[in-house]
Amino acid sequence: MLWIYQKLFPKKYYIGIFRGITFTFSCLFLFLAAGIWFVDWNKLF
Repeated sequence: MLWIYQKLFPKKYYIGIFRGITFTFSCLFLFLAAGIWFVDWNKLF
């Protein structure tokens, strides 16, 4: 899978896309974690 991306895109674009994907996933994870924490907080009090 990765070698296909390396063939399609130059190195700098490849690194940029990879950073964008990881950033998006980390944002989604933080949003989900915050949502779960907020729900738990409401259940406690």
